[in-house]
Amino acid sequence: MEFRSLPAPRFVELSADQPQENRGDAMTELVARARRTVLISLSGRHEQLAAVRSVLGDLRARAKAGPGRLTVRVLGPAAALRELPAWADDLADLRVTGQPLAESLMADGAEALTRAPGDASGDLLVRDRSAVRVLTSLFMGAWEASLPWPECLRLNAYLTSDTARGVLDRLRAGATDAVAARQLGLSLRTYRRHVARILECLGVSSRFSGGTRAAELQLFDMP
Repeated sequence: MEFRSLPAPRFVELSADQPQENRGDAMTELVARARRTVLISLSGRHEQLAAVRSVLGDLRARAKAGPGRLTVRVLGPAAALRELPAWADDLADLRVTGQPLAESLMADGAEALTRAPGDASGDLLVRDRSAVRVLTSLFMGAWEASLPWPECLRLNAYLTSDTARGVLDRLRAGATDAVAARQLGLSLRTYRRHVARILECLGVSSRFSGGTRAAELQLFDMP
């Protein structure tokens, strides 16, 4: 693997023209050194997903080999999380966000492999702890505003009905319960039961927060 020569090896650029398997090796080696936490943010790019699937396989084998299981968190759009192995949610905490994310993998708050959205120049290996702390803080901010994967699956299944989609649209529009129920041909009690279920899945307590969270997760753009 060729690295650009730097006076202090705290930021190492991995060239985009390197073989993909070599660039994937950097992620594998970083995770192999982790002892406490691994944080991964997904962009949905095919090459990153392939590398992450491989890394999760390594972590799964490591967890089966003995005690000392790592805390693993994976954050990304729903479409990207669906590309992970079916057993991934047994190994890691998965959460969904509708916001574009920089690709990153952080280990123990000490090292990170990252790439800015849309950047085709290659990955950046970061060993500067201050920079890694910033990346970790950004990750955790997005994590706190995201939706746990099981709730997302439950909500997506629920939103396949026209009635549930209609309720969600009325939440976005800010319609009163009485007006929304009348527009959808529902009793007020039935409409409010639908609202309560959507808010529960989204993990919020108010209609305004429900509309905001649904917009963040791009639920209104779902077919």
